[in-house]
Amino acid sequence: MKRELELSLLHRFFAAHEAKTTDLADEIYHAPASGYTDPELSRLEWEQLFRAGPVVVGLSADLPDLSSYLTTDVAGVPLLLVRGEDGAARCFVNACRHRGARVAEERGTLRRAFKCPYHAWCYDVHGTLMGQPLSQGGFAGLDNDASGLVELPCVESSGVLLARPGGGEPIRADEALGDMAGELAQHGLADYHHFTDVEGTWDLNWKLGVDGFLEAYHAFALHRDTIGQDFLTTPALFDPFGQHGRFAPFRRTVLGLRDRPEEEWTFFPHGVLVYSLFPHVVLMIAATGHAEFWEFLPVPDQPHRARVRVRFFTPTEVTSDKQQTFWQRNVEFITRVVIEEDLPQAAVIQANLASGMLPEVVFGRNEPALIHFERTVAERLRSESGAPVALRQVASR
Repeated sequence: MKRELELSLLHRFFAAHEAKTTDLADEIYHAPASGYTDPELSRLEWEQLFRAGPVVVGLSADLPDLSSYLTTDVAGVPLLLVRGEDGAARCFVNACRHRGARVAEERGTLRRAFKCPYHAWCYDVHGTLMGQPLSQGGFAGLDNDASGLVELPCVESSGVLLARPGGGEPIRADEALGDMAGELAQHGLADYHHFTDVEGTWDLNWKLGVDGFLEAYHAFALHRDTIGQDFLTTPALFDPFGQHGRFAPFRRTVLGLRDRPEEEWTFFPHGVLVYSLFPHVVLMIAATGHAEFWEFLPVPDQPHRARVRVRFFTPTEVTSDKQQTFWQRNVEFITRVVIEEDLPQAAVIQANLASGMLPEVVFGRNEPALIHFERTVAERLRSESGAPVALRQVASR
């Protein structure tokens, strides 16, 4: 993290604290409750935001070595991310060209070949078909050069991996990330080390999952027995980066910096950086220095369901039992906060919105990151005619 950014955030925090204010949006924002329940809107989000992309699908640290790979899926497309022998990151459809079985699971480093579990067709790290064991000439005449794994547009930039799950045009990182590229590059995301994953499916709209990370206003109430004892509800800082954004809440310990010389000021461990990587990823650089890669993915035809996945990354390699215990306790604490407090509350909200008795939800001026996210979703969606989706465009009052 550059010193210039570090000091800028701290000065802004202390100025807001002195003025007894926080970063504020220009106006209150109203959004229809149907934005979380309407199947047609959910279909448009699925197709336009997730399949058409591009979307962030991982960190460079997910592919730490040549021939390392990661499997994931977005918008119903099984993805296989691989770092080739040339060092480039590639993305393939994780499906054998014979009958469609998955050729890889979870993550690892390829030793010889990706092998289909159904008929043992083999593919190399670049997706090329290598062989069809025991086929007895049954595929003579098949163009093997055209029968490799289906490759999808993919690019690596500033420590993140982007892909276009539905295929299509190549991805331009400068357009996809914009000014966020320079911000992310400060954190050396390629140098992190994967620690563990947690995932599950919840009865909530995917946007409600993202919402929970983009304001600290609820910390004193919902999290009063956990992070509410450590984190300040206000001030909190927000900066937009095109369709993305950076939200920065602070721990109470930051107040102790006021009486210390500026050269001793540090952002960590007193603050947290929460990056909203549009549409569905929340990347958090925590006060302890670890990184959390949260994904909130819609379930097709079910606007009330979302898959929630988080990958934990440590700033250094875990080489001792003491380190293992320390980071495991961090994982358990964070999952308690999100999975036992945030997500159950979001599920209750989803059920109430589905009742049809609430016409809208309201975002206050003290929730600028949320307003930016909601408005960006609205602006990105288009109806079949190409016009903006009126359902999501509710004027502020």
